[in-house]
Amino acid sequence: MARFRSTPTGSVGTFAGSRDVGVPTPMSMKSAGVTTNAGSAAGAVSVGSIYGGLRDSAPKYDSIAATAEKLAAEERIATERAAADTEIAGINAKATIKSAKHQASAMKAQASASKTGSMFGAIGSIASAAIGLSDETTKHTVDRIDDALETLRNLKPVTFFYKEEYSSSPERMHYGFIAQQYKEVMPDATYYDEAIGKLCIDTTELISLLVRANQQLEARVSRMEAKQALQAV
Repeated sequence: MARFRSTPTGSVGTFAGSRDVGVPTPMSMKSAGVTTNAGSAAGAVSVGSIYGGLRDSAPKYDSIAATAEKLAAEERIATERAAADTEIAGINAKATIKSAKHQASAMKAQASASKTGSMFGAIGSIASAAIGLSDETTKHTVDRIDDALETLRNLKPVTFFYKEEYSSSPERMHYGFIAQQYKEVMPDATYYDEAIGKLCIDTTELISLLVRANQQLEARVSRMEAKQALQAV
């Protein structure tokens, strides 16, 4: 005969000689390997949270790419700016060197002109003094020139052009002498100018030689004419 016992959820019948089954609980189902709906929901929520956390902590590749592109652009700009600065510095250096060369050339030309002016000024002063100062009272040991022709015969007249740094008109041809050669024949008419550091000559000394040479030639011509006149008689 069947017996019944009271349970919290109602009366559940059992048969005599059978075991009390009771109401299955979630814990008993879990231990038996059965997953309840509540457990499945909890598991789903846990996996979603994990993937969400991974997604939040994952590297921001779009941000990294943008940063890398920005750095590359800045590097290109810096390189181009450095190249431009280098080129500008080179241009400025060339301009400075060119300006310095022009300035040096101008200074050299000015120095040469000044030197030339000093040289010709000194020569002019000496010549003027030699021509102007001829009073007898200023001289001593005065001797007559016997043979000017021999002296003139040993001189070596030349034509020449002055170098640009020593003349304002270097294209003009001149007639004169070389001081070193002149000194061999007339050493007393040659002098060294300390101001310009050059050997110079006093051509005014030639005047007396030319006059005396002309007198000698006239004397010879007169003797030849007289000899011819006697032979004709």
